[in-house]
Amino acid sequence: MTRARTKTALLLAAALASGGCPRDTNVPVAVHRAAVSATPPARPAPAGRRLLEPGLWVERVRVAPDVAPVVGDGYLTLLRADPARFDLTLERAGSIDGALTAEAWAASRGLVAAVNASMFSPDGRSVGLMVDGAAEPNGRDHPAYGGFLAFGARRAGAPAVTLPGRSCAGFDLGALRASYRAVVQNYRLLDCDGAAIPWRDEKVYSAAVVGVDRAGRVVFGHARSPFTMTVLALALARPALEMAAAVFVEGGPEASLYARSSGAALRAIGSYETGFRPDDSNTAYWPLPNVLGLRRRAAR
Repeated sequence: MTRARTKTALLLAAALASGGCPRDTNVPVAVHRAAVSATPPARPAPAGRRLLEPGLWVERVRVAPDVAPVVGDGYLTLLRADPARFDLTLERAGSIDGALTAEAWAASRGLVAAVNASMFSPDGRSVGLMVDGAAEPNGRDHPAYGGFLAFGARRAGAPAVTLPGRSCAGFDLGALRASYRAVVQNYRLLDCDGAAIPWRDEKVYSAAVVGVDRAGRVVFGHARSPFTMTVLALALARPALEMAAAVFVEGGPEASLYARSSGAALRAIGSYETGFRPDDSNTAYWPLPNVLGLRRRAAR
């Protein structure tokens, strides 16, 4: 694990030094801010989306139909959850020593699904801002990270989940932290209007993403086939996917998505990463010190 996390730290440092991070600060300010309604209206699953249980859908779409992937089938898996039926949670080990795989996190915490929360340093701390109530695993605002996933509303009438960007109109990090129990910061893939953000990073890798769609659902995504993040962002921005906002949460073999519903399990495991694992050989989840999870809400 030390070697794996040193890899992530080195890649992050190299990206920042070479301008490899997304052009987050260059995105024009727009009027729209992605937010999820506290009680969004129930909607039927569109064609291509499979209902796993009430309020939970899964679909698979081609990332780039006109581009042959280096390895794999070239598909992106999206898991959508209605926040009126599922609570978004942040599960933390606090260190590498306590890290679990996404599947083990789900089993130990009673989660329906789990995905990476963010990239993390060798000691297990999130590289970007991460706060959960009184706990602040990392209270520092990372200047290169422009997306802020916030949930656990502290005031009546606030959206259950919101994912604003630093450049979006009216953004105020202090107010966001005061309004929500949990805030997790990551690189953005979509801008304030849901359009793709170009990345300067030309490497290709498996990827895990988290977002919200225009119907107010939380979205966990995973692409095992490696693409540049610009190509993945363009895929997420397609109107048919109805995405309002999305952030990159991890790449390479550590990118993980797990879900279990009605006896059926979804296991999406990362593999390829330019300069680290340039093949498709990884078949097992890697331990993660922090994950975002979905937990069924108690019937009311």
